[in-house]
Amino acid sequence: MENIEEPGLVTEAPMEDDDGVLHEPTLGDVCKTDSGTEDGGKNASKVPNELEGPGKHISIQKELSHLAGLVEQSDGQKNPCPLCPVDLFKACHINKLLRHLQNFHWKVSVEFEGYRMCICCLPCKQNTTHNETELPSKQSAHYHCIICSATVARRRTEMIKHIKRHVDNGETQVKPSSSSPGVILQELNIDVRVLPNFNTPLISETFFNPVMKTNRQLIFCALAVLAADREPLECLDAFSSTGIMGLQWAKNLRNSVHVTVNDISDSSIAMIRENCQLNKMKAVMKSKEQPEMETDPTAEKDDFMGTIEVTQMDANILMHMQAFDFIHLDPFGTSVNYLDAAFRNIRNLGILSVTSTDTGSLYAKTVHVTKRHYGCNIIRTEYFKELAARIVLSAIARAAARCNKGIEVLLSVALEHFVLVIVRVLRGPSLADESTKMINNLIHCHWCEERIFQKEGNMVEENPYKQLPCDCHKSMPGRSAVMLGPLWSGSLFNTGFLRRMVLAAVSREIGDILTLLKTLISESECTAHRQSYSHQEAEIPVGGDVFVDPGKRKHLEVNTNACKRLKTEIRVEHPPFYYSIHRHAIGGLNIPKLNKILQYLTEAGFLVSRTHFDPTGIRTNAPLATLKAILEKNSTLSNSSQTSSYKETPETNTDELAPAGASSVSDPK
Repeated sequence: MENIEEPGLVTEAPMEDDDGVLHEPTLGDVCKTDSGTEDGGKNASKVPNELEGPGKHISIQKELSHLAGLVEQSDGQKNPCPLCPVDLFKACHINKLLRHLQNFHWKVSVEFEGYRMCICCLPCKQNTTHNETELPSKQSAHYHCIICSATVARRRTEMIKHIKRHVDNGETQVKPSSSSPGVILQELNIDVRVLPNFNTPLISETFFNPVMKTNRQLIFCALAVLAADREPLECLDAFSSTGIMGLQWAKNLRNSVHVTVNDISDSSIAMIRENCQLNKMKAVMKSKEQPEMETDPTAEKDDFMGTIEVTQMDANILMHMQAFDFIHLDPFGTSVNYLDAAFRNIRNLGILSVTSTDTGSLYAKTVHVTKRHYGCNIIRTEYFKELAARIVLSAIARAAARCNKGIEVLLSVALEHFVLVIVRVLRGPSLADESTKMINNLIHCHWCEERIFQKEGNMVEENPYKQLPCDCHKSMPGRSAVMLGPLWSGSLFNTGFLRRMVLAAVSREIGDILTLLKTLISESECTAHRQSYSHQEAEIPVGGDVFVDPGKRKHLEVNTNACKRLKTEIRVEHPPFYYSIHRHAIGGLNIPKLNKILQYLTEAGFLVSRTHFDPTGIRTNAPLATLKAILEKNSTLSNSSQTSSYKETPETNTDELAPAGASSVSDPK
């Protein structure tokens, strides 16, 4: 990599005098103008700054004289440093100030493509922590990247690593001055501009996570299914940040949806406006103080493809003010603080999608936080991901019941970095009572990890742990089980809705989530996974026993009556939770492959399927003892076990085993 200096102090390159002799630069040389005259620095401000413009920071210069030219010099007056706040470096005379620029800012600069990125101490980063009585800490010093305009930590080695990452990715072009520095990414026919350090919310003011692409595609397909039933829909993205999700809805579904994107951050609202213009969408502002609609004054073009309503207020206030058909909640962390407001005005048969990223509490890493946020008692289990989804669903069901509404679970997904649940809202106190009946405690065995939901009823049993199908409470001393929950004990999927999501994904060529959706369908029906299931297949199940060609789907008449559509959707109660095959493998035995285990359980008459929660997990209604018996019956001895058993076999006399007339093995003949 060229033009990137190694860590160390950087000094100005040697200069030549009139006789051609090299010497180190002096302060007088710094203040020389382009004509070669020395005026003591009075005309240094006339040196042109080649990085003028909002796209480049003043700390990025080509020469030391250009950096010194930033100082407004005057005779006999003290001048502040252009790269330091007044509280950190007080104003001083020109000679001392120039020494400060050379020995502090210029010495630790990083060179790239002829430019020097000097260290900057200005309050460019809004997350700098200091109060009125304390000076800014040394951590406020940083560098500005010339390529992506990012602010990098104070250490020079970190800045060099940052530049090297750009070079390794092929990003070596110095971007010209621009009023909107950042990176443009594309997803689902949407161009979105993100700020530098967009995947670190503590550094960047707006947040965009490329890993959440699967999450956004699942939510889009769910909205597309709802839009096929009734239109137009009032949709809300309560925490939009860059606005990419709302732009995907508005640009791909067009007149079927009326999208509202909301964020409380000023920088996020500015980024949303710019992304709307980038995708030729008209942004219409609406605030709490000014409820009337105001067109974005920066929008001058008339060739817009659609309109998006942009609001800047607290999400709870917005959801109390306006009714919606589709609401998506994706706060930074838990979403329990916004569930009551979401169910307050969401319309009947509407859809609420909730993305929870507080995996530390949901995956039983911080159980005290789980107790505080969700009111659930949990421990780390082999089925912790499904446990997390049921925790979120129990909180959603309780929030809906407080508003006399029930829920129907359409989709539950728990991956490494998020938990997504999508529910349909059913209005009525009787439906709310039916949903609350699905919230029960779970009895979990500590020894074998067998589990069962506690039986309904108000009678207190003497030993509720006897409900477990295992006999660990008889053979193990003390308490062998624990009570977990309360949790959602109902179904996690709606098969008919998932099949319609597959059609929506196929029609819009969203192939990234097809494998996941097909796994969810087989998991909801608890049938063996179909390995040959591809989106080019001639027949795809839609609902009931109806099969259609996905290529002819657009020619069929779509039933817009939501109630009739609900009747056609299949509701299959699948067994709760799953077993990890590696967790229950028998030592010294090689267990069969997962597809073989599915076949053995199916032949035994049990429901069985794969699960997306765990690639080595099996969802089945077979007891754990039956599963272990099948594994033991069809497993084979490992090589190490065969070797050890061979060594333990006593030595035999080969002469006794040899037939009559045959020579012994030790016979020299």
